[in-house]
Amino acid sequence: MEKGHITGERKDTSLKIDDRNFLKEQEYVLSVGQFAKLCGTTRDTLRFYYEQNIITPMVDPGNGYHYYSPSQISSFFFINTMRQAGCSIKEIGDIIHNSRRDKIERLVNSKILDMQQELYLINKKISALHLGMWILGKFEQKKTGTPFLDDIPDISVSRTPVTNKENAHHTADIASDISNHLSKASPNKSLSTFPAGVTIAYEDLLKKKYVYNSIISLSFLPADNIDTFWLPSNTAVCCYQDSSSHDIEKTYQKMLSFIKRNHLHACSDLYAISLINLYGNEKEHTYFKYLFICVDNNPKI
Repeated sequence: MEKGHITGERKDTSLKIDDRNFLKEQEYVLSVGQFAKLCGTTRDTLRFYYEQNIITPMVDPGNGYHYYSPSQISSFFFINTMRQAGCSIKEIGDIIHNSRRDKIERLVNSKILDMQQELYLINKKISALHLGMWILGKFEQKKTGTPFLDDIPDISVSRTPVTNKENAHHTADIASDISNHLSKASPNKSLSTFPAGVTIAYEDLLKKKYVYNSIISLSFLPADNIDTFWLPSNTAVCCYQDSSSHDIEKTYQKMLSFIKRNHLHACSDLYAISLINLYGNEKEHTYFKYLFICVDNNPKI
């Protein structure tokens, strides 16, 4: 038997404290400046994360300098992602130090739902602006007060009936109904507030009975058949109106004459969309209205 070897003796493969410190020093090789540059962040942010004990560098006991490991880059971006998802520093700290996997999944899934709702509301605002600009887009191409036949895109409608239709001649007469409609279409809900307007029943229009029967909002977002519904057709008799045409009732009659003259069949109320109010250099008030009545042509089911 060779000297120094004992039969059956197990070889000690564990790392001594000095060995572990040596390996740690080999891993934690990035200075604060280098780590900040790789992560696209600042020293102040890293200091804050260190103070909150959510991303911890190695501290050189000799000079107090901080060093980071390349493996902590992914930790930094995980923390940043969770912060952008709305997690507090406390929630992130709990994830890193205390949470079980199921708790982490619940927190992350709740943040995903929050962001999906936020994305939906952003898309709703984008849709509203697109629709408003689509309506305004043809204004200068068409003569004010002159009806024309037009193809319109898929548009969904949210509707609030007027409670006292017989006295609904002006917007002041339906102020409470407008308020009720806007409360249903508040910014944190799915219904749109812009573009919006009123409707007049087609039967009332034929009788020259110009009373509003509902407040409506339009949207490019899909109809859910609960709070919103599709327009019945993608073809409409349309007309633009501005403040230079004071007698809007004449415009209504022009639209009816256009429908009759062209042997069209109306399949909706008259929609009057108040698109935008502007003030010129001389403080003169100018408004734009978009009027349309859907006519049969490939009606939606």
